[in-house]
Order: sequence, then C-alpha cells, then structure tokens
Amino acid sequence: MRKFRNGRADPNYWEPTKEAPGDGMQPSMLPVNKAIEGRSSDRWNPVSRKVLYINFRKELSAFDKYFYFGKDPAVEAVRKAKAAKKAGKLVPGQRILSKKDRVRHDAGLLARVIQKGDTSEMSHNRKIATENRLLTASELKVVSFVLGQEYSEARWIRHRLFQGDGGLSILFKTKHGLYSEAFAGSGEVAVTSCVVQVLAAPKGTLLLLDEPEVSLHPGAQERLLAFLAVTAKRNQLQVVFSTHSPHMIGALPDDAIKSFFRMPNGAFGVIQSTHPYAAFRRLGDARGGKVQVIVEDRLAKAVVQQAISLIEDEAARELFSVELVQGGAASILNARIPVLMERQGHVLILLDGDQQKVPEIQDPDEIPQSKNATLADVIFSQIGAKPIPLIDGGAGGGDKVQKVTFWRRYIKWARQNLKFIPTKCPEELVLRAAGKVKGDDNQESQVYKDLLHLAASENLNATATSEDADRFGQFLLGQHRETSKELVQLRGILEDFLRSIKGLD
Repeated sequence: MRKFRNGRADPNYWEPTKEAPGDGMQPSMLPVNKAIEGRSSDRWNPVSRKVLYINFRKELSAFDKYFYFGKDPAVEAVRKAKAAKKAGKLVPGQRILSKKDRVRHDAGLLARVIQKGDTSEMSHNRKIATENRLLTASELKVVSFVLGQEYSEARWIRHRLFQGDGGLSILFKTKHGLYSEAFAGSGEVAVTSCVVQVLAAPKGTLLLLDEPEVSLHPGAQERLLAFLAVTAKRNQLQVVFSTHSPHMIGALPDDAIKSFFRMPNGAFGVIQSTHPYAAFRRLGDARGGKVQVIVEDRLAKAVVQQAISLIEDEAARELFSVELVQGGAASILNARIPVLMERQGHVLILLDGDQQKVPEIQDPDEIPQSKNATLADVIFSQIGAKPIPLIDGGAGGGDKVQKVTFWRRYIKWARQNLKFIPTKCPEELVLRAAGKVKGDDNQESQVYKDLLHLAASENLNATATSEDADRFGQFLLGQHRETSKELVQLRGILEDFLRSIKGLD
C-alpha cells in the first residue's frame, strides 16, 4: 500500500496492507487484540533492513569511467580560450588538452598515493584518496576463486582523480607481475568491488544485484553464484538478482527462479517457479537445453508424449524431444548407452516397466575397488545389460583398467539417466487408463499387448496390424489422458529428471 503524506503520495514509502480475499490473500486467523511480534493491529509491519544495491554495469574502474564517459579536456580548453578572448584577457596556457594528458598527469598522483600506502597524500589542499589498503586475505581468496586467478596481492584505492569523485582503482599483483585497472578486465574490478561490499554487509542485509554476469565468462559467473550462496547462508543475507545469463541460474532450485514475461495485453506477469531451461526458452532462446527421451517402441513414444502434454508449464514441455530407437531394450542398453555416455547433452532413457530389475541401481561410488572384478555381473543383475565397452583393444580383449573405468561410468550414467514407465508395458498403461484392466490385475506384458490388439481388431471389425493397435492405443489414451494415474506418475518421472539436471549445454 502506498503511503500518503500531507495529502500527496510519497513514492519513497510503502507499507504492507491487511490481508484481503480480493487480492487472492487468506484472511488472517491470528487472535484479535493480542500483541504479535512484527505485527501492528491488522497488518504486518514493514520490513526494516539494510539494503545493498550493486549495479554491475556501473561497477567500472576510475580509469574506465573517465576514459569512456568522462568529459574531454579539449572541450574545456576551447571553452576557456573563448571566454578569455571574449573578456579581453590572455589565453591561459594549458598542460592538459586531451584525455591522455589527464591520465598521464593523474597517474603520477596515483603513484604517490600507492607509494605512501595510506590516505595522507594531498593535492590542492585536498586528500587524493579516501581509501587505500590491501585486500584482506579472505577478500583476496574469494576474488582469486571467482576469477580463477592466483592473486598474491591487490590494493584497493578510492580517490578523486580522473575528474571523478569516489572513483575506484585496484592494483593487482600476480606471479607474472603488477598491473592496474587500466590493464585489467572490467570483470576483475566488478568482482573485486562486489566481493568487498558483500563480505562487509551486515547480517540480514537485502542484497540486490543488477546483471552480475556483466564482463564475466561462464565459469566466473558460476563461481560468483557459489560465493553468493555460501555467504548468504553464513551471514543470513537475502539475495535477489536480475540476469540474462543461463549460467547464473543453472544451479538454482526451480522455486528460486522468477520468470518475467509480457502478456498479450502488454502487462507483465511473473512465473513464480520455473526450470532454468524453461525460463530462457520462454524468453525466446531455443538453443540447447533439450532433453532427449529415448523409448523402445511406437506406443511408448506416444505414451511419453501424452505425459509431456500434462506438464503445466508450456516452456517446460518444449524442452523434451522423444525419439524411438529401433532394436528394442537390448540394443539401447548394450549398444546405445555406451555411445550416449561419450556425448554432451541430457538424455533420459525410458524403458518398459518389465525391464526394471531392481528398485534403484546401486551407486558405483559405494562399490569398493576390491569388487571391480564383479562390476560386469552387477550391471547384468541390476540393469539386465551386457554393454560393449568403447575402449582400446589389445591382448585379453582390452585394457583391464579401462574396462573397470567403463563399467563404473556405465553404472553411474544408468543410475542417473535410465528410468522406466510405471507399468510393465505401454499397452498396460493405455488399458488401465481406459478402464479395461482392473486395478489388481497382474499379467505378463504379452497378455496386455494381446488385449490391446484384440480391442483394436474389434474396433476395426477386421484383424488389426501392430500399427493399427498402436494407433488405437493412442486414441484410447487421448480420451482418458486426464484421468490416468499412471500417466501422472510418468509425468512426475519426467519432471523429476528435469529437476535433477542443471546447466545449459
């Protein structure tokens, strides 16, 4: 609610309003006339906390600010010359006629400040620097981590040089030498400034960051996010940042990502929880981020596509691509997975439920090295596969160390990327959705296949082909999609897999 003062709105003051059903809020169930901390009468009190706002587009060094945005001394020189002539005075001689002249002049003053190591150096009866210190060990450690550099020292100086007020200069030192912000990347200065401010923020601070990815490569963006997450937890900070970078949100949980979008009427809406892939696809970025779902037959493909259609978020639905692989489950497990393991990208293999050997594939990290000789047996007993190792040949059928590495990678990959539809076969799922199979019915897969084929033949009043049966199955499932418990389970498997993967390819 906006606050009014002296009969006019005060745009700088807002306060909470009482709970109103018309705003989609639940009326308060708190007892009346009872003192509750943080609440006055019929509403909660405004939150009072320290706010730290960092606009990364403005986190420039004093040198960059002046060189790219400062006033040109040549313009000032011309103005002074014209003013002197107009007043009938001698045109004053001037030493600084260009930005280069100003930089050379002020660099000498900055060197004196650096040499002193404090803020005592004066120019024109005024202190040149307001801050002059080395970064602390903890500050330097974080800056080195985020930027992926080994800094042995960094001097932080706030000064009034380069025609600025409160400009920042940083002198970086590595094993390769010493350099100032004039030679450093703008990302180095921005990250250093951010780290110093965040580490100094009091507990409970609200930290607002505007496009923290500016001038940072993807690795540095991800490490900056890691620093912010650790510091926020330790110092009880609340961090809100706006970004256009997928690398800044790739590791965030879905409910931490708020996606802004423009509605047809021109207003903006906010999706309160979304997968990072979907967030950027909604903004028009169709590159990468696809999840390839591999199935073993036509009807399974149709079933998975129907489950995808139940996902509420349209942008999330578009992340999935379903592919039918010929050769059945054995071909996928034995030949396809070893190839997929070597590729980038996200792949989910969905096999029929009758292929599932164990409730959960064992974590290979929990299998001791002493059991390496049994890894092939583990794969066969838990996955039902005898995969072909993609390793070097040689005496004895390949290098033993390479085989062990392959087996362990195979188990780990399958544990993450191999799932099963919640029925023995897609035909069973279709028949259950259509109410043609009782809940406690438990038959072999072939029985369900025969039942669907018979139903398709009765529908055609002729002997149905396998393609006819699949098409009839798709039709039945489409009619009962909204009431199929198994299809909802399958949607959950897809959504869980999407939640498990982060980072766009």
